[in-house]
Amino acid sequence: MKMTTTLTAAAALACMIAACDGPKEKAGAAKDEAAAKAAGVSYDGNGPAERAGEAADRVDRAAVKARDSEAAALKNRGKAIRAQADAEAEKLEQEAEALRDQARTKADALARQAKTLEQKN
Repeated sequence: MKMTTTLTAAAALACMIAACDGPKEKAGAAKDEAAAKAAGVSYDGNGPAERAGEAADRVDRAAVKARDSEAAALKNRGKAIRAQADAEAEKLEQEAEALRDQARTKADALARQAKTLEQKN
C-alpha cells in the first residue's frame, strides 16, 4: 500500500513537472481537434474542451493527493495509538514487578517470623 501511494504521488509529481497531458485533457484536445476539422479550421492545441479536461485532471490529481494525505494521517494515528499502548503496557509491567517484589519481601518476612516461632517450640 505504501509503495502504491508513493508511486501514485511520484507519477502525479512527474506529470506536474513535465506538464504532461492527463487523460481528460487528451480527450478534450481530441474533441476540440475533431470540432476544428469539422469546421474546416486548423486546431492550435488550446481549445475549450482541452482546457476543461486539464482542469478536471488537476482536480483528479488533487483528490488523489488528498486521499493519500488522509491515508498517511490515519496510519500515523494508528502508530501513535500503538506507541501509547506500548508505553502504558510497559508502565503496568513495571508496576506489576514492583507489586511482586513487595509481596516477595512481605512473604519472606512472614516466613522468617514463622521460622522463629517454630524454633521456639
